Amino acid sequence: MKRLNLPKESTFIGPALLWKRIAAFFIDMAIINLIVLFPFRSLFQNIVPKDYSFSEAYKLLSSTNYSSFLTSASFIMSILIILYFLMLERKMSQTIGKMLMKVYVVSDNKELKAWQLIARNLVFIPIFPFVLLWVLDPLFMFFTKTNQRLSEILGKTRVVERYSLQQ
Repeated sequence: MKRLNLPKESTFIGPALLWKRIAAFFIDMAIINLIVLFPFRSLFQNIVPKDYSFSEAYKLLSSTNYSSFLTSASFIMSILIILYFLMLERKMSQTIGKMLMKVYVVSDNKELKAWQLIARNLVFIPIFPFVLLWVLDPLFMFFTKTNQRLSEILGKTRVVERYSLQQ
């Protein structure tokens, strides 16, 4: 039997398209909203009575008891969010959003290390100075050739996709 001598498909790995990265992020945020934030929603809704004015609610929430509770709950939620990204990216180099957009995380070194994945997800820690990353981190994507966020540069990681060239 004669074999066909078809041209091989050439592939290369390059920076993921910006729109794919943004879409993957929004998909992941929707999933996180369902599995992490939704269970806490009823807890937060019962803290402040509905008939309170804004100033009354602010006084209540700034009291020591409530502020320490809110800080603890926020910290727990941020740990769960970081674990979502850490476990999926560590195991498969992708989150669910990245899988759907066919992009994945690679290390600038050979293999992804846990510290790299934690560094790239520091943006989810809701305390100063990490909250500054909420603005700085995505801005970096628009000013680097590889569309890397600041936390990805610090963590020595990149989000890439596979491109194919047909001859």
